[in-house]
Amino acid sequence: MQSMARTKSKTLSLVVPCFNEADVLPEFLARVRNVAQGLRGWQCEFLFVDDGSQDATPDLLTQEAAKDPRVRVIRLSRNFGHQRAISAGTDFCTGDAIIITDADLQDPPELIPDILRKLEGHDIVHMVRSDRRVDGLLKRTMAHVFYRVMRRWVLPELPENAGDFKGFNRRVLVVLRAHRERVRFMRGAFATMGFRQTELRYVRAARHAGRSKYPLRSTLRLARDAVFSNSALPMRPGIYAGAFTLAASCLTAAGVSLYAATGGAVASPLLIALLLALLGACGMILMLLGFAGEYLKILLLEVKQRPLYIIRETCNVDVAARAASESSPEELLRT
Repeated sequence: MQSMARTKSKTLSLVVPCFNEADVLPEFLARVRNVAQGLRGWQCEFLFVDDGSQDATPDLLTQEAAKDPRVRVIRLSRNFGHQRAISAGTDFCTGDAIIITDADLQDPPELIPDILRKLEGHDIVHMVRSDRRVDGLLKRTMAHVFYRVMRRWVLPELPENAGDFKGFNRRVLVVLRAHRERVRFMRGAFATMGFRQTELRYVRAARHAGRSKYPLRSTLRLARDAVFSNSALPMRPGIYAGAFTLAASCLTAAGVSLYAATGGAVASPLLIALLLALLGACGMILMLLGFAGEYLKILLLEVKQRPLYIIRETCNVDVAARAASESSPEELLRT
């Protein structure tokens, strides 16, 4: 029995969130299958999470699942967002090693063997983009500012230029499944887990086909969720500026009173300065109220405890068997 356990092949789960990716899925599957053929000692499952696609993605994935049992599909009832789609995949994958990647081929599947080799001595492998010229000047600038802010004031552990493309083992998966917050920033959750973490640098490619599913609005929303769900940073500038404005208004008022008490005529510039100080204080208060509203929204979402996602249908995924066979965190962490 012991020799059989030593020679038993391990399972690699490839978690792929998809939203309107019909143009790239055939090429993605071809390249992934080609990589899987070269993996010795690994059985593969390709777990696709259809995040409410409105093109031919659901039909294409269903057809592929019927031909290849390694292709497993979770179809969500609507678009829940990229981060929640990743969570659906990690909730139902069965691998000893798990790799998260997008289907747009900007993260080359040919790097999978390198990730698995890194996982032999580590628990988490962050894929770091060493060259982002394909992203455009605006997106590169925004990413630079985002990571500077996050690493300095919010999450110092966050690897710079590391997206959701990463690999990790079963032990990390158990801990990841315990993270059930509704406002999700997955790369932040990985960064704060601890364990043995390492980085693997690569050059990000251009999209194989189709348009990016992360436009400017979605990118800004992700940045907002990352900051507000991990730190009280937005409140601090308002607090400092409010205190400064309040002090300035008090000093201005004291100066005007002293000047008037000594018989001087109050000039209009002093009144204007006082008015501006009061207006600035009101602006700071309104800004702080807006930031507080964002935190209240997060608290409201957490209190409601609504599902992270809703599954419409599955292909080659046994939901009941996954729930029944799941090991407890304590049992897996002892292995």
